[in-house]
Amino acid sequence: GRDVRQVLGLRSTMFTWECHGKEIIFSVRGYGHGVGMSQAAAITLAEGGMTVDEILARFYPGTDIK
Repeated sequence: GRDVRQVLGLRSTMFTWECHGKEIIFSVRGYGHGVGMSQAAAITLAEGGMTVDEILARFYPGTDIK
């Protein structure tokens, strides 16, 4: 997603696409900043029962939370 975003100049990696004949239509949500954590994904993970530490470890592997 990140590479596609950069190449096409999309404002976020939260996108979908559809083919309509010879056209490809991209629908983009949000504004990505490229630092690694999607707020929408973090909310979804939290609603699914993940803890703050688990969510942070998922987005920033190898970090040590103290």
